[in-house]
Amino acid sequence: MSHSYVIYWKSKVNGRTGRGSKQFSRAEAEALAQELNLEYPQIEHQAIRDDAILVPTAAQELLSAA
Repeated sequence: MSHSYVIYWKSKVNGRTGRGSKQFSRAEAEALAQELNLEYPQIEHQAIRDDAILVPTAAQELLSAA
């Protein structure tokens, strides 16, 4: 089983983002993200592939406004 997923998070309060360094299987990461979202509702968590390239939030907002 491949452990190639990490937890990506974004604060709903101040917009800060980050990603964990511990790798999980997809099922483990999705379950953990769901648990963290219930425990910490002010932070959005999601399971992403460790090799995923994320577009910076500001660029995403500019693209969605167009």
